[in-house]
Amino acid sequence: MFAVEKNRTVSLEKGQWQQVQYLDIPDNGLDVWLKDFGKVRLFRTMLKDQHRHYVVYLPEEVPFERSDFTQIHDQRWQIEQYHRAIKQVCHIEHFQVRNERPARDHIFAAILAFVYLQTMRIAQAFTNIYQHQRELFRETAGTFVKSFSEGKDHLLPKLARAINA
Repeated sequence: MFAVEKNRTVSLEKGQWQQVQYLDIPDNGLDVWLKDFGKVRLFRTMLKDQHRHYVVYLPEEVPFERSDFTQIHDQRWQIEQYHRAIKQVCHIEHFQVRNERPARDHIFAAILAFVYLQTMRIAQAFTNIYQHQRELFRETAGTFVKSFSEGKDHLLPKLARAINA
């Protein structure tokens, strides 16, 4: 399954191309020809007040209903959430090593951190890993500012009172 833009052209009959946004797509999908690919089933969903179009490649004539599409779409979304979290929260792409072994160690540690965060979320230690990350950094930054600013009052600007003449 993959998403297609609304202006992507497909054919109900080979040779007659139409944009997917203008097609009447039933709830169980519509079998169409995708240019330079072959026969696929086209689905339309509604997300954030706009239509999204997806095609599913079915190599053989197998029964494939809306419920099957919904299940695959939900699994696809969970994979997207995993990639987003492992990049943004676990920082899997940010490492300063060049050798293979340390790079593999970093990737392993990032995946392990993700698993640990998900375990904590399931145990209801928090509801959202992004919220947990914000709170963690807020506490860390606050502690740093407090410890760094102790005894540095002389760095604050000393303003004289304005005198009206």
